[in-house]
Amino acid sequence: MIRRSVLNINYANKGKRDTLDLVVSEMTKAVNLFIDELWQRGDFSSKYVDFKIDTWLSARLQQSLGKQALEIVKSQRKNQNKTKPIFSGNAFNLDSRFVDFQYDINTFDIWIRLSSIGNKIILKLPSRGHKHYNKYKDWNKSKSIRLLKRSNGYFIEVFFEKESPELKQSGKVIGVDCGYKKLLVDSEGNNYDDGLEKCYEKISRKKRGSKSFKRALAERDNLTNQSLNKLNLTDVKEIVVEDLNNVKKGNGKNKKRKMTKKFMNKLQRWSYPKVLGKLVALAEQNGTLLTKRNPAYTSQKCSMCGVICKSNRQGQAYKCTCGNKMDADLNAAINLSHMGVYSPHALN
Repeated sequence: MIRRSVLNINYANKGKRDTLDLVVSEMTKAVNLFIDELWQRGDFSSKYVDFKIDTWLSARLQQSLGKQALEIVKSQRKNQNKTKPIFSGNAFNLDSRFVDFQYDINTFDIWIRLSSIGNKIILKLPSRGHKHYNKYKDWNKSKSIRLLKRSNGYFIEVFFEKESPELKQSGKVIGVDCGYKKLLVDSEGNNYDDGLEKCYEKISRKKRGSKSFKRALAERDNLTNQSLNKLNLTDVKEIVVEDLNNVKKGNGKNKKRKMTKKFMNKLQRWSYPKVLGKLVALAEQNGTLLTKRNPAYTSQKCSMCGVICKSNRQGQAYKCTCGNKMDADLNAAINLSHMGVYSPHALN
């Protein structure tokens, strides 16, 4: 399992921030110099660069930045793009040779030490551990570390690694139905939703790209995580989810269907990729098998008798002639549970 966390390093004094600006500017320049030379040579078969550039950065850091430049031009050529790329300097691939973490019990409980930069520069930058970082800090830290430059300052991205638990050999199978109005409904009747529909409406009123729009998206993501953290997979052997990627991308049947602007805007507000990502992480942590299934007819099929009838779905209610009456999302979730690999209802 791999998890990531981002640490804020903007607490440093002005002198340290100015030095960091200087270093990042030189690193950006170095990557672009490597790109220029690599692009001119046209040979990207090597794993490392075998030439030097004019910079005061250390040989070790040049080697790391040269490798990043090589990855950039390889990606550009792989995508058959004939335009030489320009590196913006928003993310630098570093490792434990350049970044070291030191811990304290004072105001700043984490100090991030940047070294082997060049010109005898060593930066010790204060940061604060947060809930997400502290959750994984006892895992093994990956050697890969990234220095991020954003509009609101600098950050260090850390990756944590831990072996995934073995998949459970016993337990129950549940299905989950993902929706816009209800974030998640499982086959046992649990509804995981903490007011996300109101959050979606708030997003719709914000100007795309604005600070308030980004804050609304962040609120949506936080609410999504809070809701899904309530999902208990302790005794769940398999969780069956809808494969809704085609809906978001407009593939398959949706490719031929002309989507309205209103519907497309609704899809943009919906957090399905976040939901799926969280479910994958939860399943991995709990040793639960996650199975994705085509959701076709799950909302029209009766979970009791198996008959498929479009008219049985009446808004949020499902009514079948066999006598089955229940919430439509619950009915769909039960149908998904029947499609699990370990479900006794599965058709092999």
